Amino acid sequence: MPLDKSKPKKDLRVRVRRVRETVVVCFAVGLALSAGAFGVLMFEGARNPELSSFGKTFWFSLFSLMGNEPVGTMPVTTGGKVVSAGIIFIGLVAFATITGTVSAFVSERLRVEKPIVDWQKLEGHLMICGWNRKAEIIVKQYKDSECTPHMPIVVIAECDGPPQFSDQALRAHVQFLNEDFTKVEALEKAGVHRAAKCIILSDTSKGRKDRDADARTILAALTIEKLNHDVYTCAEINRREYAQHLEMGNVNDYVVGGEHSAYLLAQAAITRGVMRIFEELLSYEKHANKFLKCKVSAAWDGKSFEELLVHLKKEQDALLIGVSDSHGGVRVNPTNLVLHQGDELVVIASKAPQI
Repeated sequence: MPLDKSKPKKDLRVRVRRVRETVVVCFAVGLALSAGAFGVLMFEGARNPELSSFGKTFWFSLFSLMGNEPVGTMPVTTGGKVVSAGIIFIGLVAFATITGTVSAFVSERLRVEKPIVDWQKLEGHLMICGWNRKAEIIVKQYKDSECTPHMPIVVIAECDGPPQFSDQALRAHVQFLNEDFTKVEALEKAGVHRAAKCIILSDTSKGRKDRDADARTILAALTIEKLNHDVYTCAEINRREYAQHLEMGNVNDYVVGGEHSAYLLAQAAITRGVMRIFEELLSYEKHANKFLKCKVSAAWDGKSFEELLVHLKKEQDALLIGVSDSHGGVRVNPTNLVLHQGDELVVIASKAPQI
């Protein structure tokens, strides 16, 4: 994506214009003070002893301008009163102008000083399409993960207001893009060409039904794969019959929301207490056991799955459960399997083992 070189120039022009406006306001205030002091002296000098010199009328004008009312004494002539009213009016205008300029400057600083401000510099980040309670859990898990604690996270979602977090500390780790994630322009702005991973949530906001949400998920997933073949994409769908569209589009993984929840419920009913095991394995608590992947080193090339299983349990307290093949499939607890250098292993451990 080409860099927008005009943006820094635009920001500089805006700042120069604001500085110029501030200088003009200050000059106008100074001119008004001088003119007001001379005007008050002209009308009041001969009849009001407290305003009989330029020094007295200058401080009178300054304090009146700042206090929005005559300070110290009241002019006795009609001309003096009119000039004083003009000074007060100029003070109100100057105060409103300076307040507006400062507020605009602060708002601009707050707008640009976000955790991630330059979309063009995003690289190797995680994209989340859609926002709901599950998205916050995903963000938390990524931040708790030992493998991806510093991965930038970009969320593309159409939100009516600021996204809500139950854990406000997570907000600093997320950059939001309030746009439709099915649009190519939004995906490109979020850096899809340089993203490492992308998760597409089922978007049932704005009253969408499951069928419509699945259509949006499929459209977004296929578009992302078309824009970046190297990005790892995982999509959430509600109906398994739509999974074949994702498979045909070379989407890496998908989750059937209601179906996988039903599997967990069935396992909980069949094997009492198993949910506590799933809860630990599927979350990234610091010292908890979790699913991890590592590669077979040259030292274990040609050796059996059983040999490495025993070695990992004895030496590193890690439980080897499967081997991932080149097509993304996993052989769980295989029999008579010979390992080769570079094979990806799936283990259960509290930290990644060294093989």
